[in-house]
Amino acid sequence: MKVACFSVAAVDYFPQLEKYFLGGNALNQSIRMSKLGVDCAFVGALGNGFYGGEILSFLKANGVDTSFVEMLEGDTASNRLFNDEFGERFGEENAWRGGVYGDYVIPEKTWEFMRTFDVWATHASCPNFDMARSKKRNNFLCVDYLDLPDFELIASTIDRVDIAYVGGTIDMIDGLFELSTRTKTLIVLTLGSKGSIAFFKGKQYEQNALPSTVVDTTGCGDAFQAGFTHCYFMTKDIAQSLQKAAELGYAATTHYGGVEW
Repeated sequence: MKVACFSVAAVDYFPQLEKYFLGGNALNQSIRMSKLGVDCAFVGALGNGFYGGEILSFLKANGVDTSFVEMLEGDTASNRLFNDEFGERFGEENAWRGGVYGDYVIPEKTWEFMRTFDVWATHASCPNFDMARSKKRNNFLCVDYLDLPDFELIASTIDRVDIAYVGGTIDMIDGLFELSTRTKTLIVLTLGSKGSIAFFKGKQYEQNALPSTVVDTTGCGDAFQAGFTHCYFMTKDIAQSLQKAAELGYAATTHYGGVEW
């Protein structure tokens, strides 16, 4: 199994701790996948200032293929995050800085490299998401739709997606179930402390969240997705994959930052 993670690597500042942590969807998933023994690559752009070099070194040290990382003039993406008393993570308004990631377009030579990978993992707000849908061939595309604002985005793009991850609430269950009856895509709804639900061809699978004392929820969803994607691709067992995802999601809540650094 080979996985290419593409979208964003970032550095998150936690003012309450006065500390920086590495994160971002693609960085978090590539590190989690590598720890699962997967042949994994991170594809994206880092800035030659502000933590870009540290991120590149961290990826390499954790066995992630960085052959097609581009170091560009400017800053790496960054954010400021806060935790409430329950460890839930919140972003500070207007704190997100996309840096070189915001305008990065994956070149054709990199798509050719990525076509040799079994699985592609990204998110729907990635600037290269639409291109990924058109470029994929036999690649298994897994997409994080984040906190889905409405169903229009997922309904209009799901046709080329193999696993669609949605962070949401229980009032979305009926709509996602109905959507699953009209697509071959596996849809996974994550509900935080209320667990997760998978919908596939009109069938529904449920998984309780594992009990934990939450330190920080940053990267919890990315860890969940890495666990589910890996297990499902290898076994095609939805219930088993939900359990594995819950275990990795739980592990991510026990430390600050998207990954331990």
